[in-house]
Amino acid sequence: MKLKMHIPVVLGTARAGRQSEKVARYVASILEDREDLTTEFVDVKDHVQQAITTPPWGEGGANEKGSAWKDIVKNSNALILVLPEYNHGYPGELKLLLDSLFGEYKGLPVALAGVSTGVLGGARVLDHIKPVLIEMNLTPIRKSIMFPKIREAFDENGVIKDENTTEYIHAVLEELVEMAEMLKEGRPN
Repeated sequence: MKLKMHIPVVLGTARAGRQSEKVARYVASILEDREDLTTEFVDVKDHVQQAITTPPWGEGGANEKGSAWKDIVKNSNALILVLPEYNHGYPGELKLLLDSLFGEYKGLPVALAGVSTGVLGGARVLDHIKPVLIEMNLTPIRKSIMFPKIREAFDENGVIKDENTTEYIHAVLEELVEMAEMLKEGRPN
């Protein structure tokens, strides 16, 4: 019997009033509907203790929040990062979270979902974070999901208005699962 893959959805901002939470919860709901996957909603604000860069090798003392993130990564087959675009870049708290580990990421595939209030759907943030992820030994997949004009993308009940987005999320998931299958032998235990 084939084991289910575990793919958390990480909301990469702690900003008050964040629109990208709609995206993260929506993507997580799609994963929850799949019988071959398990998921969890990971909120960056629950894992970043303070605005101080923590070395991944544990200097400066371990903390509970960092330990929880390490456990999530260790038990995951892949990640989906939901990234709002702030001034063409990614949120600092996401960078702090990612910087808290290093070796644990080796060979871990990651899909990206960009979010913006403009028409590009976070395209610039996706381009900016990929070299960082690669340097950290994460493996970004080719396809990404973009959510432009986020304030107009969902109805009042949190349902996505453009059905093509859902279809594309499924296509991204297929690529992510395929990459996770290929890389699972090289992942640290």
